[in-house]
Amino acid sequence: MGVDRIAVGERIRQIMRRIQINQQELAGLIGVSQPAISLYLQGRLPPPEVLLQIARLGNTSIEWLLTGGGSGPAPAGSVVRESSAEYSSQHPLFRLWNRLPVPVQAHLLGLIREIVEKEQ
Repeated sequence: MGVDRIAVGERIRQIMRRIQINQQELAGLIGVSQPAISLYLQGRLPPPEVLLQIARLGNTSIEWLLTGGGSGPAPAGSVVRESSAEYSSQHPLFRLWNRLPVPVQAHLLGLIREIVEKEQ
């Protein structure tokens, strides 16, 4: 049995509604174009790395995105915990970042990208 592509698009749409972002903001957060997001919402399956980013953003699993099974999205404001200490020096920044509303994160991410591109 194949994956219901339309249902995948609807689950992506559910994540977007829950975290209150539009297609452009989602595109900026995961590094794809807005037209790509539109195609995903219409039934085109995102590549695996994009599915992973959407699942992380929605605090859910790729399994849920693809099948509706497993753990669905966690309540808005929930934080995915990183078990590794690899990012310990950035931990204070991540804690503050995770307290920001997702739309604000999207705008800040765009601003940071602009600054980095200008510096290169």
